[in-house]
Amino acid sequence: MPLDSIPVPGEKKIIKPEILTGPGAKLADLTIALTELIHEETKFLKARLTKDAQRLHGRKNRLMAEYREVLNTLRVNERLLGPKDSAVRRYIREITDKFRDILRDHARVVLRLKSVAEGIIKSVGEEVIKKDRPVVGYGRNAAFNMPYQARPTSLQLNQII
Repeated sequence: MPLDSIPVPGEKKIIKPEILTGPGAKLADLTIALTELIHEETKFLKARLTKDAQRLHGRKNRLMAEYREVLNTLRVNERLLGPKDSAVRRYIREITDKFRDILRDHARVVLRLKSVAEGIIKSVGEEVIKKDRPVVGYGRNAAFNMPYQARPTSLQLNQII
């Protein structure tokens, strides 16, 4: 497994248990594959290579669907992983902790990029409104002259989606 073979200074090495079969093995393989894929996508996003990151979405969605299925199977049949403090459960817990760390980093990058994009859209919209604001003046009878047709402006959503 790739996570098993990558030595990181200061971290303990994750040791794969001898007896890992069935849904436990599939969960471990999917967790490792998703960890590597999301780590790669995060690298692309940090380097502002969004097209390369987009190419990974199909594979990521497929792996996530499989991961969800295996997790549901294991929730129904918890005994497939052995006793509560077995080596299999410890191994899965350790690789899942690495997976969560990668997901947290990925979420930070995505939220940062999202806020930058929203800021750009908002500033462009405000600039368009400033430039296209109709001139309002007084008419013959001292009433405001309203434009007959307002020019279109950009749409801004003032809420978090």
